[in-house]
Amino acid sequence: MPGRALKSLIIAASALLLSQAASGQDYPSKVVTVVNGFSSGGAVDTVARALSERLSASLGQNFIVESRPGAGSNLAAMAVVRSAPDGHALLLGTNGLAINMALYKTPGFDVEKDLAPISMVGDIPAVIAAHPSFPANSIAELIAYAKQKPNEASYATPGNGSLPHLAVALLSKQAGIELRHVAYRGGHPAVTDAIGGHVPLVVVNALEATPYIKEGRLKGLAVTGPARLANLPDVPTVAEGPGLAGFDAQTWWALFAPAGTPPAVVQKLQSEVHKALADPKLRERIETVGGRVRSSTAAELGAFVTTERKKWGQVVADTGLRE
Repeated sequence: MPGRALKSLIIAASALLLSQAASGQDYPSKVVTVVNGFSSGGAVDTVARALSERLSASLGQNFIVESRPGAGSNLAAMAVVRSAPDGHALLLGTNGLAINMALYKTPGFDVEKDLAPISMVGDIPAVIAAHPSFPANSIAELIAYAKQKPNEASYATPGNGSLPHLAVALLSKQAGIELRHVAYRGGHPAVTDAIGGHVPLVVVNALEATPYIKEGRLKGLAVTGPARLANLPDVPTVAEGPGLAGFDAQTWWALFAPAGTPPAVVQKLQSEVHKALADPKLRERIETVGGRVRSSTAAELGAFVTTERKKWGQVVADTGLRE
């Protein structure tokens, strides 16, 4: 083949490949890794695996889950940010992405600049629970108790800067109360000490608290989301408490790609995530961990992340936290 003809063929083939990549036609062309910043077996990992299984079936390519815990999920985010922007490395992130922008002096990435939003996946509230011997039986009674005895009641959380910690910080500011924070390394040890009576209050996600509330080993005082949970119908929301209308503090899950990922690939993933979230089996798995399905467009997720960054950045500033 003459050199000029061969050169033209190579240029045409390259143009076709670039066109396919830009249009998302050949996506995914290899295994896709879905990274999350939490240990295997928890709510985030469970959601990541459920979503990945559905995407694998729909797109005909394996979506595998990789847990990279550490630095409040910053390690997982940085791993994805540094990956090729082609949609083959994704992040199942939480509101820790927004919180960490204020919590860490150098988080290693910028959630608004370095990640391309794809879609919301769902959310899960925290539950404020107490040892059965604690005198308060509702959020109103907890507020009244804390006003009578400032900084006496202590509450356990999965750690400094966690959503449960900041949810109580937001509650304390709005209700004008003082509670004493006790940080643990994870929700399980926090719940264990509350059950044992070593700390009177515990705030963890619904997955970790619900079984013990149902067994009567803890009593539920309030849910931090905007609505009561179907599996804890007798536990009111914080927003039902005095002067707390509109209170909403919960962990959310959302899918991101590295910034610079072709818009067509983002659009294809957004469409596939929405199809996955409509699957009753996937919805059931998310609801099993105490969460609810919640989808969005990429633009809606981007705007939401900006709002969350401002909201939790203010709470971090108010509490004086810094990692």
